[in-house]
Amino acid sequence: MESTIQLKEIDNNKREESNKLLPSHYYMEGDRVIFTEEFHKKRGSCCGNYCRHCPYDPKHTKGTSSLRKK
Repeated sequence: MESTIQLKEIDNNKREESNKLLPSHYYMEGDRVIFTEEFHKKRGSCCGNYCRHCPYDPKHTKGTSSLRKK
């Protein structure tokens, strides 16, 4: 039982680490937050909000998870 609790705690800690917003995930432009391509890739799919650095194909289509080729 104790080992199961420890594993859950480790899993929760990893999840919290992966959800942290890093300085490389965004930059400020005036009063706007601009998310980078790295942030969007980590998010895992398009939000459909016409983001400047959307890495998905087709661009700006909510739910799209196919990365566009460079």
